[in-house]
Amino acid sequence: MPKITLKIMFGPLRSMIGLDEYTVEVESFKELLDKISEKYGEQIYELFFAKNGKDYPFNHIIIDGKIYRASEIMNIKFHEDKIIYIWPALNGGV
Repeated sequence: MPKITLKIMFGPLRSMIGLDEYTVEVESFKELLDKISEKYGEQIYELFFAKNGKDYPFNHIIIDGKIYRASEIMNIKFHEDKIIYIWPALNGGV
């Protein structure tokens, strides 16, 4: 199973979990969020999704130099170790 390292630059997610880096073995971004939520609480999902399931544009998710929204990558399978950067929006969202 791939080892995924989440690098959290700053912002609410970093404040909530108290770490700037989190590493876990998972196969998808959804699994990554599930693991973090199990450990730190369901409010983790609220940083990425509204109650209606739509994306919040407040976090940029960067994988291999490309920026994604959470809904775009929830079910993408990771086949190798990855570093994922979470970069909060600096001013007003998208």
